[in-house]
Amino acid sequence: MRKANGTMPVSQVAAAAHATVRTLERNFKQSSGYTVKDVSGLIRFERVRNQLWLNPDSNLASLAHELGYTDQSHLSREFKRYSGTTPAAFARKARKEKPIASNDFVAFVQS
Repeated sequence: MRKANGTMPVSQVAAAAHATVRTLERNFKQSSGYTVKDVSGLIRFERVRNQLWLNPDSNLASLAHELGYTDQSHLSREFKRYSGTTPAAFARKARKEKPIASNDFVAFVQS
């Protein structure tokens, strides 16, 4: 899933695991507490967050297309779901804070 940047369909993950979609979802949720779709969304969120941190002037519509979202509003909804803020607000904050931050950017997401 990471190699596909979070855009791999659940059916392909199930096929790679030699399981049905239902079995994969049930076992994945039971062992990790998350669904495959949740992890896929988190992988994509991390890519968007990192891109916006490094380049806060990125065009959100282009970024959405590049990273496998259906459209900009889809990116915005998922970003807010994982971070509690919109991508535009995050980018504004990144513009202001970037000079004082190091390259070792780490974020923890709590749900």
